[in-house]
Amino acid sequence: MQPDIFANIDTFAALAGMVVCFLAAALGGVSGMGGGMLVTLFITPIIGPKAVLPVLSVFMLINNGTRVWFYREALDLRHALLIAGVAIPMSGLGALVYVRLEGEVIQLLLGTILIASIPLRRWLAGRQIRPNTQTVVALSATYGFLSSIIIGAGMMLMPMLMGLGLIGPALLATDAAITALVNVAKIVFYGRLDALTLDMALLAMGMGLIAIPGTWAGVWIVRRTSIRVHTLMIEALILVGGGAMIWRSF
Repeated sequence: MQPDIFANIDTFAALAGMVVCFLAAALGGVSGMGGGMLVTLFITPIIGPKAVLPVLSVFMLINNGTRVWFYREALDLRHALLIAGVAIPMSGLGALVYVRLEGEVIQLLLGTILIASIPLRRWLAGRQIRPNTQTVVALSATYGFLSSIIIGAGMMLMPMLMGLGLIGPALLATDAAITALVNVAKIVFYGRLDALTLDMALLAMGMGLIAIPGTWAGVWIVRRTSIRVHTLMIEALILVGGGAMIWRSF
């Protein structure tokens, strides 16, 4: 039986959650990544590590679906369908692995991945993968599998899409479309495996609706905020939150 995920959500947590979801969507609208990690830091102590990825699958569907709509004219549909088509079956395999992991293992994994994401992001910055068809298939399959087990697997998409020649709005739109399609499948997989309950889905839908104006605000924020300062602040939060997750897993 799944625990009541609303038990630890009081008025303050609900209001803080609204702010976090808005900011996470704005961050994703600016950079195409990082929003899911920010939400993870906030919701894990509240709903528990086991519920995080199922809840995020609904949230990220709404969040990325909104971004696709805002950048729809720049969407590279061919590449989005190709990559998602390979990733979706592998995300089902990843979901099978995820539901068999203990909560403590998931918390340790989440914390480790969050912290590791910072040097990985810095290493990937400025590098472009120049993929052939085999590389695209291999990276897409790996992304699909990992996306059902860990937070931050989407970081694999950006350098690959850049290597395919996508930049600016086309990059953000195509990345969002792939993520949205894969999350549709993950919702089905988690639901069939009883890892996504109705309460979880309702909570995630509320989070996603709050995030919609955040995505729209992303453009406004990027014009008025130093990206470097913003990135350093997010990285600091990730380090602290990831370290706390690892500490609680023991």
